[in-house]
Amino acid sequence: MKIKGLYKIMMLTTAMFFILQGEAKLKGLPTIKSYKDYNIGKNNVESLKYTVYSPKLENGVAVPGEIADFIAEIFFDDKGNKIKEKVYHIETGKLESTTNWTYNEKDGSVIQTRTDSKNEQVYRIEYIVNYKGGTVLSRKYENFTDINTGEARFNVFTTEELWTENAKTQTLKYEKTLYSLVTGEAVRRSTREYPLEKPYTLYTTLDEITTPIDYTWEPDYREKLFKATNSKTRKEDIYNGTQNQYKAKKKLLSNILTYDSNKKLQSEITYIYKYDKKKNWIEVLQKEGDNPQFIVIREINYRK
Repeated sequence: MKIKGLYKIMMLTTAMFFILQGEAKLKGLPTIKSYKDYNIGKNNVESLKYTVYSPKLENGVAVPGEIADFIAEIFFDDKGNKIKEKVYHIETGKLESTTNWTYNEKDGSVIQTRTDSKNEQVYRIEYIVNYKGGTVLSRKYENFTDINTGEARFNVFTTEELWTENAKTQTLKYEKTLYSLVTGEAVRRSTREYPLEKPYTLYTTLDEITTPIDYTWEPDYREKLFKATNSKTRKEDIYNGTQNQYKAKKKLLSNILTYDSNKKLQSEITYIYKYDKKKNWIEVLQKEGDNPQFIVIREINYRK
């Protein structure tokens, strides 16, 4: 228990140091997403449902074929914040998992709870933000069954992460500690440091590293749109000498162009949209050159 106590003292000292320095001031909450993050024009949506298909050709026209990704359903509160997410199995279509978020911006806290298909809790993560100090502390509690005794144990503290932003050096320090399921003692600790240059923030880096990958198309699209709408990331140099260029039109991802090391166009991905009466997109065809890659249907449930 001495290691755990020492680590908590270290975290408190680190947080107090940054408070005194006044180097960073965080805004908002980690993990929080709003309707704006999902390309919705107004705060009038209760839920979105993404279904990704592999295209097939019928009379030369691309139409939805087999389902190509786990189906994701996202729910929003009356403030427009994401409060729930349901993920459905790619093959059976049955509910796979549900994640709920509870936010308290005044206290700087978020509680994220995940349940399985039987609505039994898998884990709970508590985030605590120090706005002035530029730190985010997360604690993860999990349920498991002891393989030796068969005893079910609930809300067992397993993981602690401390994120510290240093505005002067433009870096982000990440400390992760794993705790024994049996004794509760710290058993493994790792530390990393990441560069933190605009437009990226502590929160976007935290999401990129810790968010579970339950489905791929929608978060991948959101990441590429983020690059397309920021001047510093529109051109992405790759280690092998190639370059990706991201373009957006009407706040939606429109093209991704890849050039080889001689600046010759290698490939182009395009996104072709269909819209509903409220001017929100409800279908997109993603093509590479002339070849359809994905057809994504987005069902939108509006507030009445």
